[in-house]
Amino acid sequence: MVKWTVELGEYDIEYKPRVAIKAQALTDFLIEMIPPEEEEVWRVFVDGASNLSGCGVGVVLIAPSGEKVKLALRIDSRVTNNGAEYEAILAGLQAAREVGVSRVIIYSDSQLVALQIKGTYRPKMKKMLKYLGLITARAASLTDWSIEQIPREENGEADTLAKLASSMSDIRTREVLCFTQLVPSIDENVPLMQKNSWMTPLIEYIVHTKLPEDLAQALKIKKQAPKFVLLNDILYRRSYQGPLLNCLAENEVEYVLREIHEGCCG
Repeated sequence: MVKWTVELGEYDIEYKPRVAIKAQALTDFLIEMIPPEEEEVWRVFVDGASNLSGCGVGVVLIAPSGEKVKLALRIDSRVTNNGAEYEAILAGLQAAREVGVSRVIIYSDSQLVALQIKGTYRPKMKKMLKYLGLITARAASLTDWSIEQIPREENGEADTLAKLASSMSDIRTREVLCFTQLVPSIDENVPLMQKNSWMTPLIEYIVHTKLPEDLAQALKIKKQAPKFVLLNDILYRRSYQGPLLNCLAENEVEYVLREIHEGCCG
């Protein structure tokens, strides 16, 4: 000890007792060294349903804690099946933003729409490209989001809400937030029913028992009429053992074929 005292004596060393670290300094150290926890991901299940009376959208938001927010949205306009699925995704993103969520995973049972959003399939129709643009813009406020395709049986709640919204003009329930949207997010240019088509003589005969002046045409209409039925101003053909078949005007046939091709072939 004497030797070390001599050796260190030439240095001006001052010893002080160590005091307690201030609480704020410790807090600052913890904030600086420990990474912040990321916000947990919310799950959003969506589905769309389209029929002659309109379009229905179902959205189920599930918090990390398991709590659910259910949304049913009705669009009082004709929307295609693919359009209804896009409307559902747009509604899901909007609902997430309204709740204040920044990280979500969208679950849809539409493989075509999910792959189009992921970029695996490129839509050929302009309206689908418009929908993709709207989805990109609406998702811009989120920190992170993705979409996954799931089997239909795993999307039962959203599917039920969508069908409920599409089939009823007035929805009243305490468990579901219900809204009505008069027009779809984009103009899908769904063709209107032709005023004069091959169905016109049949409808005239069924409603007013009016026949064409041409005798051969009149006999043809009387022979065909029992095979058809008019419900809510829409003409259907009776089938032997199956459901009623919706009749299409000439200008609607090309549109339906495009929708089938878009749905099957992407």
